[in-house]
Amino acid sequence: MKTSIMHNALVCLALYIRVTSPALAQTTGNILLQKDWAIQSSEKITAKGDLISTTSFKPESWYPATVPSTIVGILVDNKVYPDPYFGTNIETLPGYSAEMRKGMPENSPFKVPWWYRTVFKLPADYKGRNVWIKFHSINYRANIWLNGHLIADTSVIEGAYRLYNLNVGSYAFAGGDNCLAVEIFPPKGMDLTITWVDWNPTPPDRGLGIWYDIDVHATGPVALENPRVITKLNLPQTNQAKLTVSSDVFNATDKAVTGIVKGRIGDILFSREITLAPNERKVIRFDPGEYKQLEIANPRLWWPHTVGPQNLYELNLSFDVKGKVSDQVSTRFGIREITSWMNEFDDKHTRVFQVNGKNIVVRGGGYVQDMMLRPSDERTDIDIMYAKHMGLNALRMEAPRGSDHFFEKCDEEGIMLIVGWCCCSAWERWKSWTPHTADIAEKSWHDQVVHLRNHPSVIDWLYGSDNFPPAEIEKRYIRVLDEEDGTRPYQSSATQSASEIAGYTGLWMGPYPKVYAYSVPSYWYGKLEFNTEAGPAGEQISPVESLRKMMPESDLWPISKSWDIRLHKAFYPEARKALESRYGKPEKLDEYIMKSQVLQLEATKAMFEAYAGNKYKSSGIIYWMYNSAWPSLYWQLYDYFFTPNGSFYGAKKACETLHIQYAYNDSSVYVVNGFYNDFKGLKAEVSLFDFDLKQLYHQDIFVDISADESRKVVTPEKPPVQGVYFLKLNLTDATGNLISTNFYWLSSKGDVNADFTALGDLAQVEVKCTPGKPELLHGNYKIEIQFENQSASLAFFINPKIVKNRSKDLVLPVYWEDNYFSLLPGEKRKLRVEFKASDLDGEHATLVLEGWNIKPEVFALY
Repeated sequence: MKTSIMHNALVCLALYIRVTSPALAQTTGNILLQKDWAIQSSEKITAKGDLISTTSFKPESWYPATVPSTIVGILVDNKVYPDPYFGTNIETLPGYSAEMRKGMPENSPFKVPWWYRTVFKLPADYKGRNVWIKFHSINYRANIWLNGHLIADTSVIEGAYRLYNLNVGSYAFAGGDNCLAVEIFPPKGMDLTITWVDWNPTPPDRGLGIWYDIDVHATGPVALENPRVITKLNLPQTNQAKLTVSSDVFNATDKAVTGIVKGRIGDILFSREITLAPNERKVIRFDPGEYKQLEIANPRLWWPHTVGPQNLYELNLSFDVKGKVSDQVSTRFGIREITSWMNEFDDKHTRVFQVNGKNIVVRGGGYVQDMMLRPSDERTDIDIMYAKHMGLNALRMEAPRGSDHFFEKCDEEGIMLIVGWCCCSAWERWKSWTPHTADIAEKSWHDQVVHLRNHPSVIDWLYGSDNFPPAEIEKRYIRVLDEEDGTRPYQSSATQSASEIAGYTGLWMGPYPKVYAYSVPSYWYGKLEFNTEAGPAGEQISPVESLRKMMPESDLWPISKSWDIRLHKAFYPEARKALESRYGKPEKLDEYIMKSQVLQLEATKAMFEAYAGNKYKSSGIIYWMYNSAWPSLYWQLYDYFFTPNGSFYGAKKACETLHIQYAYNDSSVYVVNGFYNDFKGLKAEVSLFDFDLKQLYHQDIFVDISADESRKVVTPEKPPVQGVYFLKLNLTDATGNLISTNFYWLSSKGDVNADFTALGDLAQVEVKCTPGKPELLHGNYKIEIQFENQSASLAFFINPKIVKNRSKDLVLPVYWEDNYFSLLPGEKRKLRVEFKASDLDGEHATLVLEGWNIKPEVFALY
């Protein structure tokens, strides 16, 4: 009888479980349940949820925790396990297996449920009101208890990407202490859980825990949810925007309620009176055809950071009952329109994305969170600022991972986002799905689309990754997109395969494994497509300062197990082979590190340059990957500790918005304009030198270039030399100011068979450094440094570093205007560098100068 009563209660409570508001949608007085949590394994607890979720229960020997968190992350923080990011420690964690994607071992301590528990106080003015607890992502199933009552069980709480909003007013103690306990069951079998694919090891708990926020708020009888703003421009002009505003309204009482929905966007006001039946939910919509004030003249548009400002608006909605505010929400949005078209040629179908009617080459990387899903707004900010610093304009989320702060920051900073499901896991094993699995997939997709749809930074949905789903599943995903969004493109997968429903994607992926390992620079000039994941990144060795943070000194050299678990056996052999064939086999660690940076800069720069140079037959490239979830030695533009590598500066150079570059396929020189305005009177200076720096060719070409154009300006004759030779490019404006400079080392054997081993014979060079006076502004040091090559030899691959004077640690993150650069005899360059004063940790900053053939020196900066 007791069981039956409890079941009926849960069925009723399930009616109150609703998708939470999207990112940036906020109610007043939210209480974030972040601190004062504790966790423990169910194996060590005899008590049940009705006791654990009361203040009388004493959680003895539980581990202190915060939320968001995962079980392994908390246990590492509590020193139960060693740091899994160092050496081979991850292999010592109980339950760890190199084949975690196949499931947890039987003896894993994470194969059983774990409890999260906290006590929190509610304000006295919550009394008599509806009290809501919002859960943003639990992995994977859960029973949720509050003050001794089961408020939701695993029949409702299921799915790593689900969002829940529970009305707990009947059980909450306004003005007193409340105890919340969550019993979480780990993912198993075909559960649609979090996966790390082959990006990094899978932690032994598979992300078990509460991995995003929980908050509490109170409302009157009617609650507002899921505010939405659809913006429509009068393309091809952009001098008018029509806004459609909507929101869910929910009467949480058993009586009819009449009230007024009020809206405000800046100075624009609008309202409507509505009546809700008992427990009724409806969508209220304000259409610009009826509410003419929602037609905006000359709107302030949102653009990617490389081409325009990131203007944002705020929508505020309230529901008033008899002159009192029952609930209010706000959401931020941008006025912009994302469209795409198919460039069809030579049996190819290449999708070209447009922002506000303008074509744009998408250049970005695959983004991933910390392996233990530890939240850090500071890390997120650095990730996004590094993308801007490199000139990238996009990131791809293979699974909608990233905190609300991440999406907000991308809105603010102008980074476009491609969001979709992950490959190589239960998400794409459709043949093994049950009808229930399909239901969880659709609900998860619905929750994420609703949660993210107001973000102007989100430009594209991918409901498949390496494969498109079966027709029945694809129809369900598309139905969600049509009903809940309809404002941006979507594709059935990240591959070129055409589904019967959505047709050609206009995208490309592969071929596996070579495109993820290494390809010579000229390869990329034949890639006429939008490539969703590729990169010559099969082995990327970090600078020694980072390696020392990854592993014991004894593991640094020769190559050890600590290296092996940070590499991928399918990718590093090809990259290592290229390193040795092009630059010679390294005999010591410093040599290996330096040659790795040279190889990566050369290859990555060419890849990004090719996709812009060939626009719009090539229309986008997502470098695989952008960052790392743990200290890795492949697939990254900078390492886990924020140390930039050669690829970082290769990407930065290639992604200059107005840029001069060399094309490896036909030895020509291009000027590429990524701005939406013309430039006249530019001068391209092209010079070729032999290995001894004798000038073989020089030409100045005056260039007028149109908006968003890629123009071939000259094809120098191949010089009659043997071995290594050099190409120097400069682009100046009509007044002689340097806009872009570029430097290439080339081989008379061609690109595929290039031999650069002669670079090892370059004479050692002393580079003169003249640091300017440091400027401290808003907590950041900004320093301009002049570098001068006073020798008669090439100063190749110069690498200045900002280092703490005592610990000798790198100051990170660091923002160099350029790095790993070269200077011809007599050449000078002034470069700016910026870093936070707080990252010095009380030490002084020094400049350390290194490079391929550079005499190491240390310079005081102040």
